[in-house]
Amino acid sequence: MTLIHNYLYKEIILLTAAIIGVLTFLLVALDLFRVIQLIMYTDLPLGITIKFVLLLIPFVLTLTIPTGLLAAVMIVFGRMSSDRELLALKGAGIGLAPIVAPVIVVAVIFMVFNFWLVASVNPECRKEYNEMKHTIVTNNPLALFSPEVVLDKIPGWRIYFAKKEGSELQDIILWKFDDQNHLQASMRADRATINLDLEHQQLLMTLINERSEQYGSDGDPTKVQIGGHGDQIVEGVSLNSFYEKVQRRLAWMTLPEIQEVIFAMQSAPTGEEASPYLTELQARVAFSISCLTFVIVGIPLAIQTQRRETSFGTLIAIGIVALYMLLDAVGKALKAKAGLYPELIIWTPNILFQAVGFWLFYRANRK
Repeated sequence: MTLIHNYLYKEIILLTAAIIGVLTFLLVALDLFRVIQLIMYTDLPLGITIKFVLLLIPFVLTLTIPTGLLAAVMIVFGRMSSDRELLALKGAGIGLAPIVAPVIVVAVIFMVFNFWLVASVNPECRKEYNEMKHTIVTNNPLALFSPEVVLDKIPGWRIYFAKKEGSELQDIILWKFDDQNHLQASMRADRATINLDLEHQQLLMTLINERSEQYGSDGDPTKVQIGGHGDQIVEGVSLNSFYEKVQRRLAWMTLPEIQEVIFAMQSAPTGEEASPYLTELQARVAFSISCLTFVIVGIPLAIQTQRRETSFGTLIAIGIVALYMLLDAVGKALKAKAGLYPELIIWTPNILFQAVGFWLFYRANRK
C-alpha cells in the first residue's frame, strides 16, 4: 500500500499544483488587459497597477484551489479506473477506502490553506485594495479615468470623453441616472475642466459650451426634452463611492473580527441585524470545506465515468464547481432574510454534494 499511496500523493499534488497554476494565471491574465489599459491611458504608476492585480491573487486562489484539486482527482482516478488498476487492487482484497486515504489527507491540507485565505488573507487584501483606491482618488482622481471608455465607476453617472490633457477633458458626454437607474439627463460639452472638492468629496466639472437633454421620470428614453445651453456650467459629481471609509464591512473583515461583532451583538444588542454576519462566517467556513467536498464527490464520479482524457476531467470539474458556486450564491443572496436561516442554508451545497459523493462511493465499492 505504501507504493500506491506514494504514487497517489505524487500524482495528485503535482497535478493539482499545475492546474491551480494554469487556472490562476488565466484568471489573473484577464485582468492584465485592464492593467495595460491603465498604463497606456492613465497616470497611474506601473508599480501601483501591478499591485492592484497582485491583490486579486488570494481571491483567485480561493476559487482555483478547490477546482484544481477536483480536476486532478477526476483525471487521476478516471485514468486508474479506465486502465483497470482499481479493479486489480480490489481483486487483491484492497477496499476503496484505503486507496483514497492519501487523497483525503491532501484534501484536508488544501482545505486548511483555503480556510486561511478566506478567513484572513483575502479580506486584508480587499481592504488594502480599497485603501489604495481611496489614496489615488484623493491625490489624483483623474488617474482612474480613461479616454474613449465609458466610466461607470461612479453611481448615478456615466462619463465619456475623447481626450485628456492634464485636468481638462475634451469632447465630453455625461449621462445622469436616478436611484432606479433610469436615465434622467444627458449633457455634452466641447471640453471640461476638473477640480477636486475634498471637503464635499466631489468632482467639480466646469462644462464649456454645454448642451443638455432631459428625459421622462419613468426612464423612457423616447420622452426627450431639449434642455438648456450654457457657455459655462458647473456640475458636481459625487465621489462617495470611491471614498468608502475603512470601516466594518463584511468583505474586508477577517473571521475573528466577524466573531467579535457577533459576540458584541449578543452581549449588548444594538438593533443591528446579526444574520449577515452569521451568514458570512458560515459561508467562509463552508466554502473552505469545499476542497474536501469536491474530493468526496469527484473520486467515485471519476471511477464511474472511467475516462482517462484530461480535458474531460477538467470540464466535469468546472461543471461541478459552477453548480456549487450557484448554490452558494443563492445562500448568500438570502443573508438579509433572517427568518429563512441563511446561515444554515449556506451549508446546502456541501451537504448535497457530500451526500451524492457518499452514495456514489457506496455504489463504486459494491462493484
